[in-house]
Amino acid sequence: MKYSCLIAVLCSLGGWQQATAQTTKTQLLAQEILREGLALYESERASWIATDLLMARQPDMTGVVGYLTYAHQDSISTIFLHQAPDKQAIAVKYGFTFARTSILPATGRNISARPVSAREERLFALRLLVMDELQSHKLLKSAYGFPENTRPNVVILDDNQAARAYVLTGPQEGGVLPIGNDFLMSFTSAGKLSKIERLHNSYIPMRVPEGGQTIEAGMHSHLPAHPYITPTDICSLLLYQDALPAKQHLVMSNEYVSIFDLPKRQLTFLTRKAFDKITKDQQKSHSPGE
Repeated sequence: MKYSCLIAVLCSLGGWQQATAQTTKTQLLAQEILREGLALYESERASWIATDLLMARQPDMTGVVGYLTYAHQDSISTIFLHQAPDKQAIAVKYGFTFARTSILPATGRNISARPVSAREERLFALRLLVMDELQSHKLLKSAYGFPENTRPNVVILDDNQAARAYVLTGPQEGGVLPIGNDFLMSFTSAGKLSKIERLHNSYIPMRVPEGGQTIEAGMHSHLPAHPYITPTDICSLLLYQDALPAKQHLVMSNEYVSIFDLPKRQLTFLTRKAFDKITKDQQKSHSPGE
């Protein structure tokens, strides 16, 4: 996976869309990837904001064994779980809930201490399976490597689809947009970890180039195994957009180009052939003497 910043806009998104109509199949795929990416982003953002709200209260964290973030209808909640000394019962000790359209510090509503629900207990069990796999790598058969100044962030989604967990690499330093070194873990209906898929082959911490250039678009490339932008890409681009303030991001593969418009939260797929032709035509139209 290689990366370069685009200092100038190659061509407008509107031009790309007019040049090549997406097929129904690719439209549906784009919608699915975008929906999953936005769900990941909402979960991670809620986790961030809730943690900041909690830490500002200087809470007693004795017995707190982890957190969960999950969506329910139009809201999303982050709960911090307490486990009894006997290592059996778990309960919600702290928590915050947000409207999914407004995940902000000012909109967080407090969740009082209470017993966990059946769903929360199930999600916590899945999270423990993920954390155990990250330590033991029994299923992956090789160690999970996380670069210096990073840590794994686990996001579990369990909407209308089967439960699945994403493991993202989160930077522990500012000014970094993390791309890559991420995994998708699938569970059986019985809650057993069944499959692990590596989404990128490497990790690239993207930064604004020195010199203060204005970045109109960012770009990285994918290998044939993942020809389109991934949900984790979308999540990271939105979550860390202050680190690399580009309005558009392109993911290049041998056959396709994924174009993600961050402000509009729109995703478009083009064939690589169509993209290369449009770029070539625009270069000709802007060349001297023409």
